[in-house]
Amino acid sequence: MRNISLIFALACLFINGTLHAQCQEGDCSNGQGTYRFSSGARYIGQFKDGKSNGIGVCYWPDGSRYEGEWADGLPHGKGAKTLSLGRLQTGWFQEGRYVGKEAPQEFTSRSGRERSNDDRMEGCISGNCFNGYGVYVFPSKAVYTGEFKEGEIFGHGICHYSDGSKYEGEWVRRHPNGRGTMTYPDGSKRTGLWQLGQPVDEYGRLLDAYLARQEAEAQTTDIQAGCLSGECYNGRGAFAYIDGSRYEGQFRNGKPDGFGVFLYPNGDRYTGNLQNGVPHGRGELRRANGQLTLGQWLDGEYLGAQARPEKGCIYGNCQDGHGTYIFKDGNKYIGFFRNGLPHGRGTVFYTNGERYEGEMGNAQFNGYGTLFMKDGSAVSGHWKDGAYAGAEKPLKSSAPSYPTVQQQEEAPQLEVWAVVIGISSYNHMPVLRYTDDDAYQMYAFLKSPEGGALDDEHIRILVDEEATLQNIKSTMTSLFGQAGPNDLIMLYFSGHGLRGSFLPYDFDGYHNKLYHEDLNAIMKRSPAKFKLCIADACHSGSLLAMRGGTQPQLLANYYNSLAKANPGTALIMSSKSDETSLESSGLRQGVFSHFLIRGLKGEADANNDKRISVQELYEFVNLNVRTYTSNMQSPLIQGDYDPDMTVGVRR
Repeated sequence: MRNISLIFALACLFINGTLHAQCQEGDCSNGQGTYRFSSGARYIGQFKDGKSNGIGVCYWPDGSRYEGEWADGLPHGKGAKTLSLGRLQTGWFQEGRYVGKEAPQEFTSRSGRERSNDDRMEGCISGNCFNGYGVYVFPSKAVYTGEFKEGEIFGHGICHYSDGSKYEGEWVRRHPNGRGTMTYPDGSKRTGLWQLGQPVDEYGRLLDAYLARQEAEAQTTDIQAGCLSGECYNGRGAFAYIDGSRYEGQFRNGKPDGFGVFLYPNGDRYTGNLQNGVPHGRGELRRANGQLTLGQWLDGEYLGAQARPEKGCIYGNCQDGHGTYIFKDGNKYIGFFRNGLPHGRGTVFYTNGERYEGEMGNAQFNGYGTLFMKDGSAVSGHWKDGAYAGAEKPLKSSAPSYPTVQQQEEAPQLEVWAVVIGISSYNHMPVLRYTDDDAYQMYAFLKSPEGGALDDEHIRILVDEEATLQNIKSTMTSLFGQAGPNDLIMLYFSGHGLRGSFLPYDFDGYHNKLYHEDLNAIMKRSPAKFKLCIADACHSGSLLAMRGGTQPQLLANYYNSLAKANPGTALIMSSKSDETSLESSGLRQGVFSHFLIRGLKGEADANNDKRISVQELYEFVNLNVRTYTSNMQSPLIQGDYDPDMTVGVRR
């Protein structure tokens, strides 16, 4: 070990005294440059008086390297040494020798200044990782050496990834962005333009064909994330999210709360008050195209330029009488109350312009009423617990009872098993607004006759804290493992997603990802004949059910038509890998989920045969999402599925 350390110390010691050595690029005397030695070793970094001084990386012919601080041509200070077999050693070096994880008490730099790591962000092992040149080690053991700006990787730098790949070139806000070279583990290279870590052409278009040949890039590329400075739990700090967004301001319980500035990956910037991770109060949103929106916000929704309306009971008796109540989302109810809940005749005004006039019960539409849509149409009739029950008054004898498939003698012997997941509250990703509501809406659909009338033994719903990585995997494994050879299994996920993975509730910025390959493996192990995965990997919302029909016949239609399909697996994704799933303040929900629910409830039945096939559903969602978003979001469908596989029936 002593001899190895000696070789390690001397390999990049002398600049001017080595035969055939030369400065290949930059200023190798007093500046930044690249120097190659006659031994084959190569040093890239800072120089002073013709020697390695400052921050740099040295490569040896045997594959080992050192990244970190240098003094007088020797590794000296904090650094990371990667041995030829790939083992990473981080810690302190003194005159070329590794001295341990902790700095010796007597350790000083050549300038005599005692080293302190108190003001450094987690992951920064040497140099200035706020505004300067430094070395940053990712939890995966990938190592970046290069420039930083305001705590973020920004400028020119080199990143060695844990799978053996390397990127050298320009960076913007923690992503390879600009011109650079990616060297892959097999030795192949690509030199060209990059955008948010992905290869693009000169017009900024993603090179899908190239990514398909280099799948490892999507799985292994690390992104700097976490608290960059200050106190990011309860205090003031700067936090970088792995999706490329950044927040600087006040925090409460690990979420943006108070005054701050939120930078979004698309270039938008919000400045103002936030609460529980979303704009709340007065603020301004400046779009990347320069458009400015100034005014009041409530739970992430823009209310307008005027002062925020009051909340709660603003007039009358909202306990047991008649009054006016404004909910926290801005919706307003004027009418009668019982035990503090809307009950009796009243009117609900929604912030999106819709309103309901009619009878209420236990804070839901119950009785006769009319829902006026913002497009001018209206739905009048009887309502039951918020759902439309038809124009005719339902019989009072009993509430509708929907028999399950096991009770349907005319239905084939097949069953449906479903896991529904919705996550809105993250600590290491921006908070989402509608994903938990969307999960409940999908759950309600699957419990309805159109969706199969699943009983509690055949469906599980995991929302927020319940949707941890381990719980998701164990629930899928347990439930899908009960399926028979003629059955259908379905996974619905609504939450954040990165390339190659969905993010559970306990995602910590780097770990606990639900990789697509793991998800596929669980579904593949199930003996079920049909397998369906629907994923809105960004934002989602809710939609009110407004259908009527004959329940037993609907169930028979659903299961009979499903039994006729050929076996297979279908995966419906909300967007391409380089796109973000969008939400709409007008729809008050995710665009994908809005049209997904509408399609499942009947609008996707293009041939009017009273059932919705998986292909009809995809074509309906794809057309409407692309139209609504002006082709900014493009849903995908993949797999060896039967296009005729039934996913819903129409009343």
